[in-house]
Order: sequence, then C-alpha cells, then structure tokens
Amino acid sequence: MTPTAPSEDPPCNADDADAPARASAELNGLTALSALLAVTLVMRGPVTMVGPLGPELSALLSLTPTDFGVLTALPIALFGLGSFAAAPLAGRLGLRQGAALAVLLVLLGTFARAVPSWWPLLAATGVAALGIAILNVLIPVVIKTAFSGSVGRVMGIYTGVVGLSGALGGLTAVPLADALGVAAPTCAWGVVAAAALVFWRCRAPKGVDAASSASSATSANSGSGAFARLLRSPTAVALIGVMGVQSLLIYTVAAWLPGWLQNLGTSAEMSGTWLFIYLVSGLPASVLTPRFMRWCGSERTAECVLAGLYLFGVAGWTAGGAWLLPASIAAGASQGAMLSVAFLLMAEKTSGTREMLAMSALAQGVGYLFAGTGPWIFGLLLETGGAAGWISGWNFAAVMIVLWAAAGWMAARRRRI
Repeated sequence: MTPTAPSEDPPCNADDADAPARASAELNGLTALSALLAVTLVMRGPVTMVGPLGPELSALLSLTPTDFGVLTALPIALFGLGSFAAAPLAGRLGLRQGAALAVLLVLLGTFARAVPSWWPLLAATGVAALGIAILNVLIPVVIKTAFSGSVGRVMGIYTGVVGLSGALGGLTAVPLADALGVAAPTCAWGVVAAAALVFWRCRAPKGVDAASSASSATSANSGSGAFARLLRSPTAVALIGVMGVQSLLIYTVAAWLPGWLQNLGTSAEMSGTWLFIYLVSGLPASVLTPRFMRWCGSERTAECVLAGLYLFGVAGWTAGGAWLLPASIAAGASQGAMLSVAFLLMAEKTSGTREMLAMSALAQGVGYLFAGTGPWIFGLLLETGGAAGWISGWNFAAVMIVLWAAAGWMAARRRRI
C-alpha cells in the first residue's frame, strides 16, 4: 500500500505574520514617547527651583529684592522672546536636531548656574531659559507630527509632565540644598538634562524627519511672513489669547498665592504646600483633558466649565480656612486643563507641520511676554490698593479667567485658521 504523502503545513494567518511588525512598531512608539517625555521633564523644574531658594541665594550673593526679581522674571521674558527663534531653528536643523540643541542649552545653563556669582548666574539662567523656550514651541509640533493618530492623548500626557516638572522643581529644591548645598538642585537638573539628551539622541521619534525637511524648504514662511498672515486670522489671535492668558494666570498665582496665604496667617512652609497642591492638581487634569472635552460635548462647554472651576478656586482662596483645599484642587485642575486645551486647539486649528510650527511660536512668544505682566500688575494693585489691594489683585485674576474663556470661545468658532 502506497504511503500517504504528508500534508502541507497550513498557511500562516496574516495576523500572525504581522504580529512581529506590530510589536516592533508599538515598541518603537513607546520608546519614542519615553524620549519625548524625558525631554519634557526638564522644561519647568530648572525654573521653579529658583523661588524656594530665594533666601539662600540672596544671602549667598548679597542680592537685593530687585536683583532676585530680575532673576525670576528673566525666564518668563526669554520664554517669550526665545519662542520666535524656534521656527527658524527648526527650519535649519529640523525638529529632532533643533530639540537636541535646546536640551543641550538647558544642560549647559543648569550646570553653569552652580557658579556662585551674580552675573554668571544670570547669564546661565538665560541660556537654560532659551533652551526651554525652544522646546516649548518644538515639542507640541513633534507630537502633532509623530503621534498624529493620538494627538489628544499624547498632548495631555505631555502637559501633565510639564506640570510635574514644575512641581518637582519647587518640591525638591530646598531638601537638596539643605542636604548637599545650594548648588545641588541646579546640578541635579543638569544631570536630568544630560540623561534626556542622550535618550533623545538615541530614541527621538523618526517620523518627524520628513516634516522637518518640508519645513526647512520653506523656513522663511515660518518667520515674519507666516506670523503676519496668522495675525490677520481672528482664530489665530484667539489662540494667542488662550495660550497667553493661561500662562499669565499660572505665573501670577505662583508668585502671589503664598504671600496671600501668609497674609491670612498661614506659615511660610504651609503656604508652599498649598502652592504644591495647586500645581499637582493640574497633572491628572492635563492628562484627562481630551476625555473631559468629549464628555462636555463641545469645546465651548468645556471652556466654560474650566473657567467656572477656576473662579471657584479664586473665591475659595479669598475665603481661606476650610475652603483652601477644594479651592486649590479646583483651580489647579482647571489650570492644568487650560494648558492642554491651548495645545489641543493649536493642533486642531492648524493645517500641517509648518503652520503648527508658526502658530506655536507666535502663541507662545506673545503669550509668555504677556504672561510676564501678570505678577507685576498684581503687585501694582497690591501696592496702590491699600487695605483692599489683595482683593483687587484677585479680582484682576478673576477678570483674566473670564478673558481666557472668551478667547477660547472665539477660537472654537472655526475649524481651521
């Protein structure tokens, strides 16, 4: 009897054949996201670590209050001015290399601040702030380009890590300085920046390279010509307002909330804790903003809810006592979501990498310059308002919250710029 020939192996399932490729793509996407978040982690901490070290730095360097005010205001000013350099830099170097150069500036600036002298400290702070300003513009463009299928989720995670960076900078500065010396906090952030730079060089998203090439071919359009065109668009102007007002609010609150709470009788240490609660409350809100906006059903509804929460927070701060906890959480959650809303609206209203790059540079450039006026206006109201100065300052913050909602309402009127 002739033996039966062995049967052929069944054909491979197409899904099984594609599984290794999918796993590789998912791993590449995860490592690229991790590299992006590592860079994001250095985008606020080197700035927020300065405030808690004010007494130590002032004593060490014999700084006047005006000197220290210049030191804390310089990063905000350079966040605005440096943003305008980001688009030409990306046009020349590309998004990946431009971001790498920006992280290098942060690294050099943070380590150089360890020199115990006024002018090197000021110059090094400027270098680090310039690097962060460039990252402020480029990283949202990288997200729109490299993570186009999940912009909302990744943008929410990004803004959450931005907030985490700021919270860690303020929280760790004094313990590190007490344990290892006043230079330790800035050196620690230098180490973080060095690790982020290595990770970015090895694992930065590769999908941005083609977009970078397209941007470099028309880099002039990302400069003054593109800015002029955007300024003629009501939607673009509204986006500038959304970014600028939320920036003004966070820097104004960070500057004056501890002083107000101490005016109510809270200790200096506890006032710092309330500020930390305010900042940390924004982290989950940033990540969950896309889901929150879907739940609200429309951008306008979401913006009104956020404005209402922030107004509740301001009212609770002025009331003090048992209201401080719900007020700090409500205002912090709203503040964190506001930043996510700003970036999500920019991604939604722009067409392509080039326009997003120009819009991000313009919104953050003008926005941070505007934000720098907030703490000064609050202080002026406090100085000239007599006994009612503090209430005048918080009324100013409330007006800015309403203005943010109005800018968001205008930005939601059209689908594209």
